[in-house]
Amino acid sequence: MPRAIRGNSRSPPKFRHEGSHVEMKFLLGVFIECEPAIKAIILHLDSESRDIVIEDLDEQHMVVKENMVDTVKQKLEDRLKETYRPEEPLDESE
Repeated sequence: MPRAIRGNSRSPPKFRHEGSHVEMKFLLGVFIECEPAIKAIILHLDSESRDIVIEDLDEQHMVVKENMVDTVKQKLEDRLKETYRPEEPLDESE
């Protein structure tokens, strides 16, 4: 399962520029470190809706939207259950 460091959930600051009020939009993200195979699954999930990944950093790191972490965990768990094939037990009678 990916290891994650939660982002800061404080309200984003509002900035003032030359006497006028300027609103800036911030996305809260979670830094994810995982194996390349797991990352490929997450990127595939994101390709379906484009609402998960904020930034693909390198082969083992990415930033995902904070509000999507639980959804990603569940979808990843479901996908891994679909593809997992337990090894057949060894026959010890030989």
